[in-house]
Amino acid sequence: MARRKRINPAWLLSVEEIAERYDFHPNTIRAWVNQDNLRHYRKGQGGKIFIREDDVKDFIAKTYDVTDYP
Repeated sequence: MARRKRINPAWLLSVEEIAERYDFHPNTIRAWVNQDNLRHYRKGQGGKIFIREDDVKDFIAKTYDVTDYP
């Protein structure tokens, strides 16, 4: 099984950053994570959710049938 390279924390976005950048409600992002549809990482006490921007772009393009999302 191939493993992904170690994630650089600078490449991770919080739920709030993703919601603001892509114009979704933060609870929508959390719902995607809770349904196991969006790859994510939990860090720190309380397990704050972080997501790679590439994973978000891929998920949005696949889910919403968008070919070029900013």
